[in-house]
Amino acid sequence: MAFAIFAISMALIYTRPFGLPVWASAVAGAIAAMMFGVVSVSSAFGVLAMVWDSTLVLVGLIIIAMAFEQMGFFDALAGRIIGKFAKGSGGIYRIATLKFFALMMGLGLFVATFLANDGAILVLTPLVFALFSNTKDELSITTPLVAFLLFFGFLSDFGSNALIISNLTNIITAKLFNLSFKEYFEAMVLAQIFAFIAACGLFWLVLARRLPAVLEFKLPARRIGSGRFLACLFLLILLPIGSMIFEEMELPISLFILLVALISIMMQDSGKFALFKRAPFGVVVFSVGLFVMVYGVGMAGILEFLRQNIQMLAGLDRFSSLLGIALGSSIGSALINNLPMVMLGDLALRDFGADMGLIYAHLLGCNIGSKLTPIGSLATLLWLANLKLRGVKISLLDYFKFTFIFSLGVLFAAVLGLWIGESFDI
Repeated sequence: MAFAIFAISMALIYTRPFGLPVWASAVAGAIAAMMFGVVSVSSAFGVLAMVWDSTLVLVGLIIIAMAFEQMGFFDALAGRIIGKFAKGSGGIYRIATLKFFALMMGLGLFVATFLANDGAILVLTPLVFALFSNTKDELSITTPLVAFLLFFGFLSDFGSNALIISNLTNIITAKLFNLSFKEYFEAMVLAQIFAFIAACGLFWLVLARRLPAVLEFKLPARRIGSGRFLACLFLLILLPIGSMIFEEMELPISLFILLVALISIMMQDSGKFALFKRAPFGVVVFSVGLFVMVYGVGMAGILEFLRQNIQMLAGLDRFSSLLGIALGSSIGSALINNLPMVMLGDLALRDFGADMGLIYAHLLGCNIGSKLTPIGSLATLLWLANLKLRGVKISLLDYFKFTFIFSLGVLFAAVLGLWIGESFDI
């Protein structure tokens, strides 16, 4: 029964018949799980206690991303970065593709690190459309607009490993295993560096070098005052610092993130209430409902299956163990979404008594490997929905062709970085 409820609910979440909100399907599945005795009410409250803080952190980060995007902060940031290196006349700017690519690499990693993968998607996608608004050619995979949409779509997930707040999967795992902000960063920073280098290198080799040698684009038209620009930049830099301080004070990190979100809303000249109405509070309901269902599936036998596989992989040499866990989590995330997979994997690893290296490898698989399919992460679903609304369609064949190369290559590099960090105590 647990598997049937989960399968039906996930099908409703992905197909959204009659425009049904994703949170409604998740809640219906959770209610069904409790009605049929798959999950007890007390267990459901236990799941709520496990995920409420992490989910509110994500909500706060998305609000901050929407508020900054509405003020034009990211347009201004891109304009200031590119304007120093590009030459323009008549409103059209020109820059060498390699130079532009390097600048976008840094911008994409910055946004994905501080605003989480979901927030990064909401910010970077409209930014690319604004930059290449003069595109008139028939859109293809080698059109600069589509190529950089692909790049940011992948980098948003690939760049979400460095900080606890960079991905909901990180927050959930850190809370379950009581990982501090500093401890997590020190363990994952080298893996993130390796992943970032691999992502950028693969993207250049496979796609970007096929673009014109010189790119033409328009700088975003929106402007923002220097004072407000610096205030936004200060708040972004403050996010990890404030999160660590609240953690040391044993206060919920979500309390600080939501405080910054409120400040971001109040910084708007107009539309404060409209922005608050757009806040994704449905994500909270969605997460709780989804995790209640996942808990039921885990209790129905999946956790024992995962524990057996973890035991087998843990017996291999260290690099093979880390890579095996990461690949397994990638496949699971690609098939059932990384949010259910991270919770199932976390519970199985905890019950097995796995060391922290295997837990970090599991996270890398959930964050990077989720890109193997369009349903692997919420960020990918948001990205594809955004592209569709703007008239850009990426075929499944093209998607799978690129994601297979990018995801597996970047995952291998990230695990290599994790292994080197462990081996040499870096």
